Amino acid sequence: MDNKINIIEELTLEQLKNKNYVFRIPLYQRKYAWTSDEVIILLDDLKTFSTKIDNTSNEKYFIGNIVVEQKEDGLFDIIDGQQRFTTLFLIAKIIKRQYYELNYEIREEDDNFLKNFTYDENIEIQYYGADNQFQDNIEAILKFQRDSNCDIENLLSFCKIALTILPDGIDIVKYFEVMNNRGKQLEKHQVLKAKLLEVISKDNSKSDNINYAKIWDYCSNMNVYIEDSIYYGNLKKNEKDVEQKVRVHLTNFLKNNELIPEYFLTHENINFLTINDILDPNKEIDDTVRKEEFYVRKEYGSIVKFPIFIMQVFKIFITKGENKTILKKINDLVVNDRYLIDFFYDKDKQFVFDCDKSKAFIVFLFKMRILYDYFIFKRDDNDTPLLNITKNIFTNQNQDEVKNILMLQLLFNFTAPQRIAQDWLAVALSCLDKNFNEENVYSLFSEELEKFDRTMALERLTMNKDLTGLVNKYLLKEEINLNSTTLNKDFFENKAQINSGTSTPHYWFYKLDYLLWKNNDLWKDLKYKFTKNDRFAYALIKTKFRLSRLNSIEHIHPQSKEVDWQNPNNNYTNIDKFGNLALISNHMNSALIDKDNENKKLKIQEQLNNGTIESLKMVLIYSKYEEWTPENCNKHQTEMINLLIKDLKNAK
Repeated sequence: MDNKINIIEELTLEQLKNKNYVFRIPLYQRKYAWTSDEVIILLDDLKTFSTKIDNTSNEKYFIGNIVVEQKEDGLFDIIDGQQRFTTLFLIAKIIKRQYYELNYEIREEDDNFLKNFTYDENIEIQYYGADNQFQDNIEAILKFQRDSNCDIENLLSFCKIALTILPDGIDIVKYFEVMNNRGKQLEKHQVLKAKLLEVISKDNSKSDNINYAKIWDYCSNMNVYIEDSIYYGNLKKNEKDVEQKVRVHLTNFLKNNELIPEYFLTHENINFLTINDILDPNKEIDDTVRKEEFYVRKEYGSIVKFPIFIMQVFKIFITKGENKTILKKINDLVVNDRYLIDFFYDKDKQFVFDCDKSKAFIVFLFKMRILYDYFIFKRDDNDTPLLNITKNIFTNQNQDEVKNILMLQLLFNFTAPQRIAQDWLAVALSCLDKNFNEENVYSLFSEELEKFDRTMALERLTMNKDLTGLVNKYLLKEEINLNSTTLNKDFFENKAQINSGTSTPHYWFYKLDYLLWKNNDLWKDLKYKFTKNDRFAYALIKTKFRLSRLNSIEHIHPQSKEVDWQNPNNNYTNIDKFGNLALISNHMNSALIDKDNENKKLKIQEQLNNGTIESLKMVLIYSKYEEWTPENCNKHQTEMINLLIKDLKNAK
């Protein structure tokens, strides 16, 4: 029996159509499970890719490997890749294209849907009792089509796949179970781990490799504080004061580069896996980790997943002085977990790290992960962002500094051009790498984040969308030429898209609310006539307010009453001006829709008295102005723009 896997040439969807293949999702496959978020990420990736490709280029977007088995009846059973393959099928059907046939071996309702699905904007889609995930994702695709104004057929023309046909006689069910039961070991970061350890193994003992593997594993659980992972992983050793010892060893590691002791790393029965081990479908692998070893007290939500964290750390690592010999063209590194493995190979397809660099990178990853836990916010069970200073070994901080750092990070987090990538993390971690030994590390960290935000803001003013390029320049210590000539009121009002109604970039609302929170003088003398009392409102603003994820732009003076402001005596004040806008939640927007000024004020009063604030800009408006007139709107507009200009003039 020939066990060689046959990999068909890479195919575009049009080339695949010419093959007239019929694909089937076999009975042992799981249900269609991609969420609308994953669908939108795929479409966004295609859109981004298409904008960067020259029209004359033949370059394609590799969507992945589709593993199939050819059955006796000529059908191709999909073994791996059904989620993205089904998604492509749905996208194509919406634009009235069909590049291949796709059906289910069982699940009659889903099969009927795939066979009969057509799209006509004037006819309701018939789902034939199919899984709700189809409906959710089709709606997401249609919304993307409406909002992006993209030619989806053109986007699909950039797609290519690699079709892999498994050999005759292989135990397909067993192969499928192996791929899916190994859990995280089939993820790209685990393949990368195996490759790094394979390189290290050439010059090191097996026990040494296990230690590096364990460091990697501790780093990989992004939703648990790493010191908790180490602490709870070693409770069975019956050591006294283990928690304190872990804290001390982490401190010594950061300050003196002393690795935590071996007894915190080595565990019985740990498996050292090679690349071949992971990829070999016939190899029996027991990759289970005893639950008690990694039992943790509490989980928190990390703002990035482990593959993204690795990629951001990699960028920092290769731009450090001693590693610049392996420097890749950093602007070609797209932070997307799909490309994780590619980060570690050069243009000649050679792995970029030797044994020493592999070890150094894992140790550096460990260092960055500790600093990430101590200085970058996480989210608790209630989705509340927090910097857990109780776990911070750095004691030279105060609550004001901590709160300011949290607010800056929320500003970056909510306005990141690439939500998944969170590129600003590379800047933050690089700053911490340089300054964590300084007594005033919190002040330095805060100053650096503010400085970089101003740099990005100036680029946003000129509609420069390559903000990732600024991150790379920062890491490379290249000079960033700031365009401060734009810092005037006329530019803001006429050229910066700040007066664009619901199309106004959300960044400027977040930035302004951060400045309104930070500037005490703006609030001290105001009379909060619509709150319980002045002191209550002021304390709420300073201690309780946090930037939050908002996605709806509200007109203070409602759009439905625009005619009221189109009076010659009022100089035709435009209701789409920045002064008349605020960023709030969808829920709040629905509550305020078509309400007059007085009723909106009552809603904000209710929110304040309940101890919550969505928009400081709205609170300021209703605190300062009895009536919301075109004249007061213009005053507010001028004040807010001047506040932004004053801050941005501090950019250096």
